[in-house]
Amino acid sequence: MKKITSLLFLIIVLITSCETDFDVNAEWEEITVVFGLLDQSQEKQYIRINKVFLGEESVNVMASFSDSLNYDPQNLEVKIQRVSDDNTVLGERILTDTIMYKEDGMFATENNIIYVFDTDYFLQEDKNYILTVTNLKSGKIITSKTNLIHGLNLMSSFENPSYKMGFYSQSGDFSSTTVQWTHSKNAAIYQMSLKIHYSEYSPTETVVDSITKVFPIVNYSGSSDMKQTISGEEIFSFIANSVPMDNNVTRKINSVDVLFSVGSSTLNTYINLNEPPTGIVQERPVYTNIEGGIGLFSCRYNKGQKGILLTSTTKQAIAEQLDSLNFIYP
Repeated sequence: MKKITSLLFLIIVLITSCETDFDVNAEWEEITVVFGLLDQSQEKQYIRINKVFLGEESVNVMASFSDSLNYDPQNLEVKIQRVSDDNTVLGERILTDTIMYKEDGMFATENNIIYVFDTDYFLQEDKNYILTVTNLKSGKIITSKTNLIHGLNLMSSFENPSYKMGFYSQSGDFSSTTVQWTHSKNAAIYQMSLKIHYSEYSPTETVVDSITKVFPIVNYSGSSDMKQTISGEEIFSFIANSVPMDNNVTRKINSVDVLFSVGSSTLNTYINLNEPPTGIVQERPVYTNIEGGIGLFSCRYNKGQKGILLTSTTKQAIAEQLDSLNFIYP
């Protein structure tokens, strides 16, 4: 027993006397994070450029300092080149830095630096675009390339001034409306939203408000003819669950907007790989198309048809079936 006790004592002494001072942080390395989606339907284009940080302090502490996340704009040159299929440079833009508002949170809110340039004639559907970020201080260069999604053609019914969207039939049943569109070149995913505008009337004021229903992503399957069906049941249920009850107002439906957001195959891959894991294996592969850094540089396209009226049958059914929300007709 004495021998065993002596042996245990010796092991404890050896363990407690070992050096435990070691640096878990790897040697510092510059890692640039880039995120940008070119969209010629917008007036301005924005590119986010940050840096990965690692240090001795708590992550929460370091994230609260702007210089942990942002480069000094004086040390970066950010440019976009318009190129042909054989990479012949046809035009170039040097991006300027600007400060944009950021909501409070764990990360620093001051000096939220974004790089921006005007769309105007520079973005052309049949051309490719190369992003180059040069660190003038370290000499490191980050690049990436993308094409653009061609414009979206919605169904011709929207061009008819008398067209109205209906979700309730004259026979007293729910009905469905199908929105159709033609596949856009370089597009892989489509997501449609339906924005419902309504007015609220009180003794003192009239307020215009809206609610938006976002539909599941539709993947391009190879057919040029694409569609999204909207059922009356889901629209009535959405209104019932989204508009708050208020006995001090009356309401009236005004119109609806059909909005589309279209994404590239690269964006689709990025979204799929960054979805929350649902299985036992929690590790996910890191996806990036940034050479010399990490992140995403790709394209999207936004288009909408606004001010679509609903059929009188639909508006009357909303007033009658959702009477607790005080919708009126006519």
